Amino acid sequence: MKKKILRIVLLAVATALFAGAAACGPAREPQTGSLPENYVPEVGGRIKLTCRQDVYPNDTTRAAVRNWVNWFVSQNPTVSVETDFNVPDYSPLIASKTLGDVFWLADDQVYKFAVSDEALMPLDYYVEAFGIDLTNVYAGIHELAVVNGRLCFAAACTSIINFVYNVDLLTEAGVLQTGERIPNDWTWDDFKHYCEALKRYDNDGVTLTQTGAMFPFNWSPTLVPNLYGFGGQWVDKENHRVNFTDDKVKKGVEEMIYLLENRLVYPAFITMGSEMRKEYGKLTENTLENYGFVYCTCYTTLPQRAEVYNKAGIEWDSIAWPTYEYKGSPTGALGFGVFSYTRNRDTAAAMVLSLYTEEGQRALHSQVGGDVPVLQNLAENEDFWHLDMRSDGYDGKNYDAFTSNYDRFVPCQIAAVVPPELVSVITDGLTNLYTAYCKNQTSWADKLAELETQCNDLWATLE
Repeated sequence: MKKKILRIVLLAVATALFAGAAACGPAREPQTGSLPENYVPEVGGRIKLTCRQDVYPNDTTRAAVRNWVNWFVSQNPTVSVETDFNVPDYSPLIASKTLGDVFWLADDQVYKFAVSDEALMPLDYYVEAFGIDLTNVYAGIHELAVVNGRLCFAAACTSIINFVYNVDLLTEAGVLQTGERIPNDWTWDDFKHYCEALKRYDNDGVTLTQTGAMFPFNWSPTLVPNLYGFGGQWVDKENHRVNFTDDKVKKGVEEMIYLLENRLVYPAFITMGSEMRKEYGKLTENTLENYGFVYCTCYTTLPQRAEVYNKAGIEWDSIAWPTYEYKGSPTGALGFGVFSYTRNRDTAAAMVLSLYTEEGQRALHSQVGGDVPVLQNLAENEDFWHLDMRSDGYDGKNYDAFTSNYDRFVPCQIAAVVPPELVSVITDGLTNLYTAYCKNQTSWADKLAELETQCNDLWATLE
C-alpha cells in the first residue's frame, strides 16, 4: 500500500514538473502577433529579457535597462522579469527556441531576425490593443522597425550619426568668428568649403599636416548618405533591386570621389596608394587634433571624442550631419523585440511597446547608459537625457545635433534595407571602389556598374 501511494505521489510530482516546464518553455509554434478584434491583453506572469554581452558589458551600461525593467514591474506588480546580460551570440538560443521573451537588437539586424530567422513577433496588433500612440515617434526611426509592412521591434533610442568639430581650428582658419558655432542646417557644400579652408601643408608643399575631416570610407553610415542625398534611390525594396548607375546615385559617389581627389578628408580605414600615403604621411586615425571634423558614431560615444579634445585643451562641439537637397541624414536605432516563440506574448509585447510611452522613455534614458529618446517631444524639449554629459561639465554644447533634421532621416545601415546576403557585397564593393581610387585606379563608374549587376544577380537568387 505504501509503495502504491509513493508511486502516486511521484507521478503527481512528475506531472506538476512537466506542466511547469511547459508553461515556462518556448511556444511550439511561432507567434504571428495576430489578435482577434477587441482583444484585451493580459499582462502578468514571468518573462525573460536577453541582452548581448558585448553591448552591455558592465553595470554602468546595464543601469538604464535595469531602471526600465524596474519601472515596468512597478507598473505591473503581477509581472516578474528575469534579465540575462551575458549572452555572446543569439544564434544557438534561436535555434533551440530558448531566447528570452524580449531581446535587444539593432536596426541592422531586424531583417535577419524577422525574415531569415523568423525570430520576431510582429507588434502591429498590440499597438492597437494597448492604445500606443506612434505619432510622436520620429518617423524615420519608426520606419527602421518595419519589415514587409509589419512592425517588428520597438526602437529604444535613436543612433543619429554626426560630427564632432574642432572649434579652434575653424576659428583659426577664419571660417568661424570667435564664439561662433556651425548651425545644424549647414549643407554638404558648406562641409566641402570648410574642409578646403582647413587644409595645411608642410614646408615641402606636398605633405599634409592638417585637413578637413577624418572620414571613414569603409563604414555603412558614412557610405550611405550620399547615395540618397542628391535624389538617388539606390535600393528598391519592393522590386528587390539596387541601382548604382542612376545619375543621381552616381552624383553622390562622385562627391565622395571629390573629397578624395582634392584631399579634403583623411580616408580612414582604407589602404592608400604610395603617392597618397606620402601626402597623408603625418596624419592617422589617431591624430584627431589635426582634423576640423571627426565622425561621431552616436550620442553614447561622444564622451570618448570629447575626452581627447578636453585633454588637449581644444574647444569642441557637436554638429549634425550636413544637409543635402534631398533626405540624407544618416540615422539608426537600437531597441527590443518579442521572440516569436515566447510563451507570454501579451506581457512581452507590453514591455517592448512601453518604450513608445513617455514614462518608458524616461525610465530608460534618465540613467547613466541612456541615450537619445525616440519620442520627438522628449528629445527636443527636455534635457533629462543629457545626464552623461552634465556631470562632466558639457553644458552649452550642441545637443540639438542629435535631434536636428529629423525630417531628413535615412537609414544609415545597409543591412536595414537589403537582405543579409547582400550587405557585405555592397559594403565591400563600395569600400573597394574608393580604395581603388586611392591607389590611382580611377575607373570608379565601371566598378559601380559591376557592383550593381553583382547585387541584382544575387538578389534574384534569393527570391
